Amino acid sequence: MILLSCVNCCHNPLQTDSLGTSVGYCTEHRRVLLAPGALTCGRHLRKDLTAETAIPLRKKHGVRFTPADVVRLSEPGVPVNGGYTSQSKADVHSLEADGVADAVLDYGKLDSKIGSLAQLRSIKGARAEAAMLSLSRAYVNRCVTRGGKWTSGVHLLWWTRRRLLDKPAVAVDDIRAESPLPLARQVELAEWSLIMLRAIFISDVGYYAGKADPIGKLADFAEKAAEGSSQLSPRRLLGWLKRDGMKLLDKALPEKRYETLAEQLRAKNPE
Repeated sequence: MILLSCVNCCHNPLQTDSLGTSVGYCTEHRRVLLAPGALTCGRHLRKDLTAETAIPLRKKHGVRFTPADVVRLSEPGVPVNGGYTSQSKADVHSLEADGVADAVLDYGKLDSKIGSLAQLRSIKGARAEAAMLSLSRAYVNRCVTRGGKWTSGVHLLWWTRRRLLDKPAVAVDDIRAESPLPLARQVELAEWSLIMLRAIFISDVGYYAGKADPIGKLADFAEKAAEGSSQLSPRRLLGWLKRDGMKLLDKALPEKRYETLAEQLRAKNPE
């Protein structure tokens, strides 16, 4: 996977390094990505890095690649034409047949983007969770960029906490990338990657909260998680989360504080 391509962008929630559909979908430009590994744009927000690193890199990326349109990596200033992306009703309709893709297509169209994320949360499977985490990162980033607070993502953070210790439900047909590795190892790597996506989202929220808030202590959560596991082992990673990670999260966001913040959000937005 090319790290600067649309495959590795939070705004394309249908794909990760190894999980997903054969085509992608950009929720920013609202296009089906037919060749996402060859494409990018200036709004690129990397999935493999926490916000603390991904945001400065996006600014540099936006200098080279226009934010206004999808472009090929090989032609930074030239919007793509046919053959690389699609907005045709037929292609969109084809994606609607997939439950995860259908929920992604609704992102930004429902009464609230949280509604679309709640849809993804209700769908079982690794692809749905990967899509929810990708869009959660994009959602909180957008809220903060527009002057909002990290608390815009408190429900998303709590949803992530509730499944933090669950082994991801990776099915063989969830794996999209070709690899010479044994299939069992491919599944393990996909599981590890998805668990790390959970940790990276938690780090993002910590970064946005800042040092003045207890949540800010979670900014290095993903780094600690990676250090606490070895050999890209999902078993070891889940072991660290159970032993140390959950304690850090519960200390930063006790259930009582979550309920208080949730009530404050409901008061501001009764719908």
